[in-house]
Amino acid sequence: MEKRISSRLNRTLALGLAFVWFLGVSPVVAEQGSSPAPSSAQGKIGLMPFFKGSYGSSITETLVCPVCQLYYDPVVLAPDCDKVLTQYFQQALEQKYGNLVVPQALVAKTYAEIPIDDIRDTPLSVSLKVGKLLGTKFMAVGSVWRYRDRVGGDRAASRPASVAFALHLVEMGTGKILWSRSFVQTQRSLSENILNAKAFFDQGAKWVTADELASYGVKEILKDFPY
Repeated sequence: MEKRISSRLNRTLALGLAFVWFLGVSPVVAEQGSSPAPSSAQGKIGLMPFFKGSYGSSITETLVCPVCQLYYDPVVLAPDCDKVLTQYFQQALEQKYGNLVVPQALVAKTYAEIPIDDIRDTPLSVSLKVGKLLGTKFMAVGSVWRYRDRVGGDRAASRPASVAFALHLVEMGTGKILWSRSFVQTQRSLSENILNAKAFFDQGAKWVTADELASYGVKEILKDFPY
């Protein structure tokens, strides 16, 4: 009789301990599952080195025109602006998505090694070739057609900085352009454009350089980046 009572007490105690353990552990498991960390299942993304030039009346036309038809005025385009923008976007994407972003050195190396026909190839077709070799799910493709620095200092400038560039997100599996945004801006003083006072103060309430204006534009474009 005493053995049966003891056995029942042991079972009851075991069930009680198991219940207490469940109450203590299950909230932790639920909390971890509610915020899964990014994984490679989301697919890698690569950023193409920026192309110089634009084409047509819409920013998406630039992606599907032959590389040789990209047009820009060298007078208003700083020589290394394509490299600067590539670096800005690469850093911003890495900061947001970490190791899901393919290192720029690897993208540039792959890009440099593929044959390109300037008459037949387009920025879109080139990005698909590079993305296929890298095994990415998406490629970000950008172009710049104006990048002119200010003349003067940050308190008094006789000519303001002016930039114009665009970024597109391409899906490798379908070749579709999923998203496109552009940033086209010539800085204006607060008195000239009181309606855009927020942008003026976001830029430091001063006359900015082209690099500073571009850096601001990169942040604006990536605000609704869909990846």
